[in-house]
Amino acid sequence: MVALRCYDPASDGGGGGIHLWFNGLSPTYRAQIVATLELISAENSLDELDEVKPLRGACEGLTEIIVDFLIGEQEIHIRILGFRGPNRGELTLLTGFEKTNDNAIYGFYCPQAHHRKEGVLRDGRRAPRCWFP
Repeated sequence: MVALRCYDPASDGGGGGIHLWFNGLSPTYRAQIVATLELISAENSLDELDEVKPLRGACEGLTEIIVDFLIGEQEIHIRILGFRGPNRGELTLLTGFEKTNDNAIYGFYCPQAHHRKEGVLRDGRRAPRCWFP
C-alpha cells in the first residue's frame, strides 16, 4: 500500500498547503480526486499506474498525479504535483491545480512544488499523513 502524505506547513492545526487548495474545490472535483487517490493508495507500487507520471525538464524530480474526468461534456484536468518519499512507499502531495490547454501553468507550479519538497525533506513534519482519502 502507498502511504499518502500531504504538504501542510501548519500541520499542527491542519488546513494549510494542499488541504487549503483541496478544500477550495467544488464537491464534484473533490470526489473525483479522492477516488483517484484511493486507487493510488491501494496499490503496492506506483510504477505501472497511468495516473502517476514522473515529470521532466524544470519539473524533474517531481511526480504528477493525473485526475481527468467529465462534467457533462466538459473535460476537467486536475493535476497534483508531488514526489515519491520522503520514505519508501510514500507519495507526498505538494500542490494541485486545474490544467488548461496551456502547459505554461507548470512554470508556476513546478517551482512551488520544488520549494515545498525541499521543506519536507528538511522537516518531515511539514507533510503528515493525508486526512483524505
